[in-house]
Amino acid sequence: MSFNALFQTDSSSPGDPGHWEDRAPAIEAMLAADRPDLLGLQEMQAWTYGPIERGLGPTYRSIGMAESGGSDGLINPILYNTDRLELLGWNQFWLSDRPREIGSATWGNARPRTAVRAHFRDRVSGLEFGHINTHLDHVITQAKTKGAQLISDHLEQFRLLGLPSITTGDFNSIARRSPAYTVLVEDYGLQDSWLAAEEHLSPGWGTFPFFGEVEESDVRIDWILLSQDVRVAAARIDDFRLDGVFPSDHLPVHAHLELLAHQS
Repeated sequence: MSFNALFQTDSSSPGDPGHWEDRAPAIEAMLAADRPDLLGLQEMQAWTYGPIERGLGPTYRSIGMAESGGSDGLINPILYNTDRLELLGWNQFWLSDRPREIGSATWGNARPRTAVRAHFRDRVSGLEFGHINTHLDHVITQAKTKGAQLISDHLEQFRLLGLPSITTGDFNSIARRSPAYTVLVEDYGLQDSWLAAEEHLSPGWGTFPFFGEVEESDVRIDWILLSQDVRVAAARIDDFRLDGVFPSDHLPVHAHLELLAHQS
């Protein structure tokens, strides 16, 4: 699953669509119902993990630090089910010309942007794979394009190791109609899980209704992208609400995946 949980602000009031205390029970209920083995989150904060952890349960662990290092600012963590997945290593890089410099932002980004990179082993099949979770800039096209190019460089390292890869995120770019999509899908050759899915388990909702009416739309800005050695059995865009309350202004996206056994 990839899910932008929308950060908590001090400017909302009870009853407002984005009010964190109203949304938190919906987030918890949604994750308790789904419990994906692998989850890429965006816009988390150090103090907003409660409903995530309660919904997923005690077997899940989280990796990733905030945009300014430690817990200062927004976090794009990867959460994983330790019953199913073994973490072999992880790191984080910044979407800038200085990707190892904590808090760096060099392409006109409105704020530092990050990507979390992890190496897992599937305990069931024994197969290993890589996962990158990210959140691209929401304004500057150059920042989105260069961020996508940097992500493709890191994905290439997985490919050279013979590892399938999963890339999740809020790309702030429309699928099939944006430079970031061109870089990752058309140029680098990743699969768009929604298009590659053998079965769709939901209508093709737009993923950013901003608490409004959910509609079928080509405006998908939240993606799960895959290397060619991953089978997409099914995909879903989740319009879950709890008593009419959306978990976020974004809709979560899901993919049911199978790693193809070609590793030595």
